[in-house]
Amino acid sequence: MWLNKLILFVLFLSVNCSIIRNVEDVAVDELAYEINLWTNTNTTTVTFKQMISHLRIPTELQNSNWRTFSRGSDIAMCSICRATVKLYMNLRREGMSAEKIQNQITKLCVLLNIQTEPVCKGVIELNMPTILHIVDTKPNLEANTICGVIFESKSCPLTNAEYEWTIVIDNSSAIEVAEKEAQEPLKILQLTDFHYDPAYEPRGNAQCKEPICCRKGQNNTNVESLAGYWGDYNACDTPWHSIVDALTHINDTHRDLNYVYFTGDIIDHGVWETSKEGNTKSLVKTYNKIHETFGEIPVYPILGNHEPNPMNQFAPKSITSDDITTNWLYKLVADLWIGYGWLPESTRSTIHDGGYYTVSPTKGFRVIALNSNICYSYNWWLWYTPRDPDNQLQWLSDTLRNAEKNQEFVHILSHIPVNAIDCLKTWRREYIKLVNRYSHIIKAQFNGHTHNDEVAIFYDSNSVAQNIAWNGGSITSYTKLNTNYKVYDVNGNNYAINDYQNWMYDIGTANKNPNKRPTWFKSYSFKTEYDVPELSARSLNTWLSAALNNETLINKYYNNFFKHAEPSLNGNCNLDCKKQYLNRIIINPISDD
Repeated sequence: MWLNKLILFVLFLSVNCSIIRNVEDVAVDELAYEINLWTNTNTTTVTFKQMISHLRIPTELQNSNWRTFSRGSDIAMCSICRATVKLYMNLRREGMSAEKIQNQITKLCVLLNIQTEPVCKGVIELNMPTILHIVDTKPNLEANTICGVIFESKSCPLTNAEYEWTIVIDNSSAIEVAEKEAQEPLKILQLTDFHYDPAYEPRGNAQCKEPICCRKGQNNTNVESLAGYWGDYNACDTPWHSIVDALTHINDTHRDLNYVYFTGDIIDHGVWETSKEGNTKSLVKTYNKIHETFGEIPVYPILGNHEPNPMNQFAPKSITSDDITTNWLYKLVADLWIGYGWLPESTRSTIHDGGYYTVSPTKGFRVIALNSNICYSYNWWLWYTPRDPDNQLQWLSDTLRNAEKNQEFVHILSHIPVNAIDCLKTWRREYIKLVNRYSHIIKAQFNGHTHNDEVAIFYDSNSVAQNIAWNGGSITSYTKLNTNYKVYDVNGNNYAINDYQNWMYDIGTANKNPNKRPTWFKSYSFKTEYDVPELSARSLNTWLSAALNNETLINKYYNNFFKHAEPSLNGNCNLDCKKQYLNRIIINPISDD
C-alpha cells in the first residue's frame, strides 16, 4: 500500500491527516504558490522550507496505508490535492517537459521523506509515462476528478457525471436451476498471492527501511534483523524455495483435487524497480511450476494488481504504445493459460480484451474469472476510461444471464474483493447488483489481494444475506502473516461450499530449522471452528450475528484473520477493535444516489 500513498504524495501532495501535524493550518493557495515558484525557478524560500518541514513524513510511518487512518483533516487533504494537481496539470499543458516534472516530483518525494531517493526515482519513472499520456490526451480531465477517484469520500467526492454509469441487468424473475442428482463431492484448492521475490536473500536485511526488504543488495554490517530462510514477518516477500515447498506439500497431501483456483499476484512488492522483462520471467517461471505440479488437474488463474508494469496499471486495449500498454500481459497469459491446456481457445478473445474469461469445466457448472483490478482506485486509467472499463461488468451480466438460461451454477474468481476500500464505488455498486440478482446460481466467490483469512457476506436491500465471498489469504508472509492456502469441500450437486480447511505453517518456527522443511498443518475447518451447520449465506448470517456478541468467536476470527501470526496478534487491539474485523464481513447494496 505504500506505493499508493507515495503516488498520492509525490503527484499531488495530498497529505495524510493522521501523519501530518495540523494539516488544516497549511494555506492551500500559498502552498500551491510556493511549489509553483520552486518548480519553475528552483527558488527555495523560507516559507517553502517551513511548509516542507511541516508536511514531512515520520520515517516510521512511511509504509503505512493512509486510508486506514482516522478521519479528521479530510477536507484540507482534498483541498491540497486539488490545488497541487491543478498546478502540475496546468504546468504540463503550458509546455513543461516530462523530464522536468519527473525531476521535481522526485525531489519533492525525497524532501517529504516519502521514501529513499532510489525508491522515489524508480516509482516516478515507471508511472510518469502513463500519467502524462492521460493528462496530455484528455484535455477535459480536471483535478477534482483525479482527487475524487483517489479519495472518493464525503469530504472529497467524485462528482464527475462520467463516473455515474449503470449496466444492463435482466431484472426478470429468476429462473431456478435444477441440482444434479447424486454427484460425488469435489475438492477445490485456492492458492493466492505468491509475491515471488527473485531477489530474496536468506539472512539478508529484514528491516531495510524500504518498502520491501530481505533482498540482495540491502545488507550491511549493522543488520539488526536477519531474513528468515522460509520467509519473514517483516516487509518481505517469498523466496522461490518456499513456493516450491508449498506446491510440493500440496501435491503430496491432497491427491484428490478436482480444480485449482489461483486468484492472482505473482509479482513482488519491489515495485520501484520492476520491468516488463522481469515480470514476464517471474510469471512464466511460476506458471510453469504450477503446471508441472498439478499436471492434468485444471487450473483457473486470474491476474493480480501486481502483474502489469507498472503495478496496478491496466490500460484499455486501444492503448498500444510499448511503454504504457497492458496488451503484452494479456497476450502472455493467454498463451500460457491456453498452452497449458487449462483453458480452451475460446477464452483468448476476452483475455486479450481485458484479462477476463469464462469456461464450463462440466455440464451445469461455469467458472467466471474477472479482472477486478480495473476497479482499483490506483489504476490511473480510471481517469481516462471511467465507464465500465473493457465492458467487463456488462459482459459479466450477459454471462450470468446465459448461465441462468442454460441451467448452470457459477463460481466467480476475482483478485480485489468488492468490499475493498479502494474499489471504485460505481463498479462496486453494479457488481453487488449482479450478485444479488443471480445469487441463486452464484454458489461461491473467491478473492485474494488482502493476504488475510477472511469472508464477506453480501446482503440485499432488505438486509437478507444472499451470497458469500471467500478470501484465500496468501502464500507470502507480507506483512506479519503466516503462509497459508485453502481446500474447499464442494457439493457436487449444486457446487455450493460445504466446508473448507485452512492449511498453514508458522514462519517463526520454520525459520528456527532452515535445513528442515516447514511443518504444514491444518489450522481449522470452518464448520468445526465456528460450529456452524452449513456454509450458506443465511447460516453465516446467523453465525455473524452471534459472533458479534461472543468474545470467544470474536477472538477466533481475529486470530484466523491474521493466520495466527504473533507479530500481528501482539498488537494493541481490544475487543472493540477486534469487532471491526467482523464488521467488514458485511457488504450492503450501494444506492444509485
